[in-house]
Amino acid sequence: MTYTTRNERKSGFPFGWILLLISLALVVLAGISINKIRNGQSGFMTNLWMAETDPEPDPYLDGSALALPVSGKVKTVMLLGSDFQPEIGFRTDVMLLLAMNTDTSEFHLLSFPRDLWVNIPGVGPQRLNTALPFGGPELLSDTLALNFGFRPDNFAMVDFDGFKHIIEVMDGIDVDVEKHMEDGCWLNDTGWCVIEPGRQFMTANEALWYVRARKNTSDFDRNRRQQEVLRAMVAKALRPSELTNLDRVIKAINASTETDLVLGDMFLYVFPLAKFFDGPDITSYQITPAEAVPGTTDGGAAVLYPDIAAIQAIIRQALWIE
Repeated sequence: MTYTTRNERKSGFPFGWILLLISLALVVLAGISINKIRNGQSGFMTNLWMAETDPEPDPYLDGSALALPVSGKVKTVMLLGSDFQPEIGFRTDVMLLLAMNTDTSEFHLLSFPRDLWVNIPGVGPQRLNTALPFGGPELLSDTLALNFGFRPDNFAMVDFDGFKHIIEVMDGIDVDVEKHMEDGCWLNDTGWCVIEPGRQFMTANEALWYVRARKNTSDFDRNRRQQEVLRAMVAKALRPSELTNLDRVIKAINASTETDLVLGDMFLYVFPLAKFFDGPDITSYQITPAEAVPGTTDGGAAVLYPDIAAIQAIIRQALWIE
């Protein structure tokens, strides 16, 4: 039997090389985009084709003695938790500022107590957590600019149901609890829950109780717990063993979150975070009773009176301002 061998060279470009070239191109484009961001232009990747525009004068920062010199290399998102209830509306129960240094891929997290007594433009003296219900993200941004000298670049807000939905899709989270904590709860027949220090698994309902409990704890302690839960959520979502579930998590976040971030801007934050598979390397900052003194208004409301200079000193650290 005679076999005929056809002497043919394989044609076409190897698919692996195509993927490699595409990946390299994306890395180069991302680098160019980040350089534009460092020079003050917004929009990750979209700034490659969007025309540069001169910023409009800021009515609360331009000429203000409080205005902070935030570098273009620093990007910020105000993470908000809403206590929305159909009968009474909502206030922002959680206010966390997430800051990223695009030079170093470092992340900082700063909590703002909800009861800070501030001047809300067009409204007057009120708690900080009422700014968004009074006028949306724009008024909250104006309030931060007027009182503390900076504006966040973006915002993202989730309510109780959305928060629980995201954690349910994650099948719970492992929270590194710093301190012993006990408080009233609705999770068992006793009406009282206790959490000990260490890594603790929490369901969606347990995590919601943990970030909101305040009968036996302070707002300052709540801020610490909120940061612990956020760290746990990021760590779980980006863990290599959870990558097959990442698509479901992203869909849950999209369905549950109100934000002005576009998809490209989200990737600006996700890619640097992805290197922290064992837990995000996020430096935490807290406003304490030394910077926000508990007191009572003339109307009898319990609030926190801010020491603006002391709080700005913390904000400077969180935003890499020398």
